[in-house]
Amino acid sequence: MKYIVEHLEEEIEGWPELEYRNMLLNVGKGNLWLSHVSESVAQSPPASLEGAIVSTHSIQSWPDVDMSRVILADPAAKAPLCPADAESYDYILFGGILGDDPPKDRTKELRVMGFATRHLGKEQMTTDTAVLVSQLVLEKQIPLDKIDYVDRPDIKLGRREIVEMPFKYIRLPNGEPKLPLGMIEHLKQGNDISLN
Repeated sequence: MKYIVEHLEEEIEGWPELEYRNMLLNVGKGNLWLSHVSESVAQSPPASLEGAIVSTHSIQSWPDVDMSRVILADPAAKAPLCPADAESYDYILFGGILGDDPPKDRTKELRVMGFATRHLGKEQMTTDTAVLVSQLVLEKQIPLDKIDYVDRPDIKLGRREIVEMPFKYIRLPNGEPKLPLGMIEHLKQGNDISLN
């Protein structure tokens, strides 16, 4: 299975880079494709994304991709993603600005292309969580309703500082949310990201 993110931000740094690295670590080299990136990113992608396929072109212009084998992860879809979808599709496509709360429905830009669509549940999740959930469903054959989540977790940043993440995450065996490596440090640095 190939996981394609239609990148809708100017650069890849900070939060998006952490999410992409998390995706790459989980789906493996050659299985994460980033489409529609800026020319500067395509010419010099972050070293942490070595092994990701990066292109300035939008997915519909990739000649080697059979569009009938692409499924769009769409919060507005009527049907949920299910393990049987792995038989009919080779690619799952994600679109949007990583970390938006509330979501801005950037998926609508991809929806008009006519892809088959599936949702991953009602709650907002980060793009890396959406990729990891899709991997569990499509590759590990775990139904959506069997995946355990942590909804809107409180992340302790210091003795007195706690931030609520406005998303749901996969629950690790220790009960903690599966965050990208470096996310807590990123939040501590306070990079102009509003979580409220």
